[in-house]
Amino acid sequence: MDILVKNALIVDGSGRSAYKADVAVADGRIVDIGSIDAECETVIDADGKYLFPGFIDSHSHTDVGIFDPEWNHQRIVQGITTEITGHCGPSPAPNCPENLQLLRRIYFELTGTGREFDWPYHDFAGWLKAVGEQKLYENYSFFVGHGTIRANVMGGSKSPATDEEIERMKALLDESLSQGARGMSFGLSFFPGAYADYRELRELAKVVKKHGGIIAAHRRGEGGNACEAVEEMLSIARDTGVRMNISHVKAVGRSNWGKAALILEMIEKGIGEGLDLSLGAYPYTGGYTQLFQIFPISVWGEGPKAMSAQFSDPVKRKEIVDRLTDGTYDEIVMTDGGADGIQIIQCPDARFDRKTLGMISRETGELPAECAIRLIEKFGAERTMMFQFIQNRAEMESVITYPRTMIISDGTPSSGHGHPRYMGAFSEVLDHFVKESKMLSLEEAVKKMTSMPAERYGLTGRGLIAKGAHADMVIVDWDNFKCMCTYDEPLGPSQGIDYVFLNGKIAARGGVSTLAGVGEIV
Repeated sequence: MDILVKNALIVDGSGRSAYKADVAVADGRIVDIGSIDAECETVIDADGKYLFPGFIDSHSHTDVGIFDPEWNHQRIVQGITTEITGHCGPSPAPNCPENLQLLRRIYFELTGTGREFDWPYHDFAGWLKAVGEQKLYENYSFFVGHGTIRANVMGGSKSPATDEEIERMKALLDESLSQGARGMSFGLSFFPGAYADYRELRELAKVVKKHGGIIAAHRRGEGGNACEAVEEMLSIARDTGVRMNISHVKAVGRSNWGKAALILEMIEKGIGEGLDLSLGAYPYTGGYTQLFQIFPISVWGEGPKAMSAQFSDPVKRKEIVDRLTDGTYDEIVMTDGGADGIQIIQCPDARFDRKTLGMISRETGELPAECAIRLIEKFGAERTMMFQFIQNRAEMESVITYPRTMIISDGTPSSGHGHPRYMGAFSEVLDHFVKESKMLSLEEAVKKMTSMPAERYGLTGRGLIAKGAHADMVIVDWDNFKCMCTYDEPLGPSQGIDYVFLNGKIAARGGVSTLAGVGEIV
């Protein structure tokens, strides 16, 4: 026996009521649960504190931080022990020399982190080998990105794929899944996934189905076309039988509030007809991305140089500003608060950092759209970020509390000021939805973070406090627990997370990583 946790109040992840017991750990596994009196090298008296399974973040972008010595151990202190990454269309592999620059732009543009890493591999096996050679501070599993598959074969083409191109994509996807990818992620509002037609997506989904994998679906839109975008995914699941997860479910934009309920009805109806569906959501009304995404993909999709060329053309610039101002391009008018619901983040000029576009517009006397262009021109397209408040809080809460929803972060590490979801998503659910508002029971919330994603993604032996399970566990002092991750101070960490165990080792204690580095590729 390596570790004995005494007098814990166990919330085991299954949804059953909490119960008091001791837990014994040996060789990375839970070997006994009950009243245990035995000698042990390390005895921890939980003294009635809660013991949860380690949290599983089934949708993050933390793959970008695996090789970074600052980022790679940040989230273990929040109780997150397993991550599934490679979402929203790009992944570091596969890659090819002829399109490498484009592939890197697609990947790092989505993450927007400010720090890049080398890709000394070309196939998915090489990517997993590179990851496996690192000291891992959590467990990881990976999707291969559809956008990456497409760009490998078609470069930056916006044309529909030919039969021959689809066959090449299918072969590359088949290889990646055979080499260990858990499934494929769509990023259909991003470049280049936005240009894929239904036929391309359906044919690739058949390959995922053949491997027993799952598709993580970032859809074509979450605003005016939110329901249509979900219906497209349900059609793919219906036509192919593939397992499908509807990623970060929400309805964005004031004119679209109310559609989240319709989306949940669509998913429920699909499950009722036999489709293999699931969904995830994060507990925040504000999104986080590059400022340039207030413009349509026709402006930014081909990269910063092409976007700059459009801004440099006076006629085109005026057209862009006019259309964003009159609502033809709706990213400002749909935001809660309009231009005052878009907050500039990571701006190196303190005169503008943390201010809203509305504030900057009033200070400069220029239209918000023109202010956005000037900020991008001066400080760079890829590093000028924003918080965009686009969800209705009550509607977001209804999605989180929907019984089938898994909790995700959609989080990305940041070299500047990031989103609180990266560190705080799971703590926010526990603090706000359980402790403060009691919208969820503690047992319900923990299940959404542990056994539900473990079962959905085939993470055998994880997500439960059970005999024989991997000893990924979290001790929480509930009386003193509080999520400390906010839009102003996003990194926290949360109070009251006393211990985190990863594969049977103490990985964090008192909010500090032990740097044990015993994570695995799962």
